[in-house]
Amino acid sequence: MKVGFIGIGNMGGAMASWLPKKGHTLVVHDLNKEIAKPLIDLGATWADSPKELAKQSEVICSMLPGPIEMEKVTLGENGILEGIQPNAIYVDHTTNSPELVKKVGKLISSKQAQMLDAPVMGDRLSINEGVLTIYVGGDPKSFKKVQTILEAMANQVLHVGTLGNGSITKVALNALAMSIDLLTTECFTLAVKSGVKLPDLLNAVERAEIFGKNASLKRRLPGTLFKGKFLPSRFFLRLAYKDYRLFHELMTLNKVPARLVSMCEMEMLEAINNGWEDHERVISSTLQEKRSNVELRTED
Repeated sequence: MKVGFIGIGNMGGAMASWLPKKGHTLVVHDLNKEIAKPLIDLGATWADSPKELAKQSEVICSMLPGPIEMEKVTLGENGILEGIQPNAIYVDHTTNSPELVKKVGKLISSKQAQMLDAPVMGDRLSINEGVLTIYVGGDPKSFKKVQTILEAMANQVLHVGTLGNGSITKVALNALAMSIDLLTTECFTLAVKSGVKLPDLLNAVERAEIFGKNASLKRRLPGTLFKGKFLPSRFFLRLAYKDYRLFHELMTLNKVPARLVSMCEMEMLEAINNGWEDHERVISSTLQEKRSNVELRTED
């Protein structure tokens, strides 16, 4: 199939790179044309606008920083809506507002096309290794039509219900993962300051099966907090905070109190106010270290 991909930066570029390798024709667009070169070297062609990309694509994918960018790319001048063809399918991978997704979906439907929201869980390094999870919301028939395309980019593709459910699932899981890291830091600073050595604590927790696959302790924290290393960033703090804000909007819309997540959101906002917005999001955990006057560091 001919696939258009808009937003080929850190995440989008890694995802799109799998499509030519799996036999799909690829056309790309981004605000920065220079970053398209690796994909063009793989056989992709360039489109000068989202509208022009949509005109020539059976499936249109986008991976953008957030709702504002996604709305502009879809509904703005020379946007996807102006160029999308009947029977085309628009797949948005942005971590997005469910309400905006539904709004755009209705307008896409007015063009006799379909939309799926399909945010992802992973990062550039995992994508390069073929490890990515995509949560898809939308019409099951449309999902079936693009399933092989999504599976070209991800090892796990889950259909989670109607349009908007992909975004709801991602926002909830992001808030969970980020809050776990912050709560882990809070508990660990207590234990370490009380006399438990960090390696002994890690050994105990790994055997306690508290964290499932121990993603915090095996992937997120060892290379960041436990080493005091937050640059270069795999997930910018400013983007993580945006995801908390999306969770907060959803919480308010549905009148669901989430006190602990709200406290974690405030922790991240304080970290941003320290000027760390382009650092790895886990840097927010250092606020608890400073409050406790203890650092969680492992020896190399």
